Amino acid sequence: MKGSSAHVRILALIARGEFAEAQLLISEASAAGLISKELATRHLHRISVLTTRLGDIPATLQRAPDFPSQLKDYTLFQIRRMLETRDFSLATSAQLRMAVKLIEDQKRLMEK
Repeated sequence: MKGSSAHVRILALIARGEFAEAQLLISEASAAGLISKELATRHLHRISVLTTRLGDIPATLQRAPDFPSQLKDYTLFQIRRMLETRDFSLATSAQLRMAVKLIEDQKRLMEK
């Protein structure tokens, strides 16, 4: 598969939270034709979602009952990492899950 090595490296960088390096590789791989423009766009969108801070979501969602305001400076990537490692020093499991849902589903939640 053409560009599969670049694609796999990009996925690995994103999984490790090395977003600047991933963005650079995406740009280079796309310019060299190793990955398609569509795939590059999807990767860049994914990085943008993972780097969204809870405090960046719309104010109407921040007024949700039990909003975990102590997490407002944390990104989706960091919050997911807390859930994966079962680090509940800043928030409960339910609060972490709520934060993930608010960031990932903010467009859908705003429609309600």
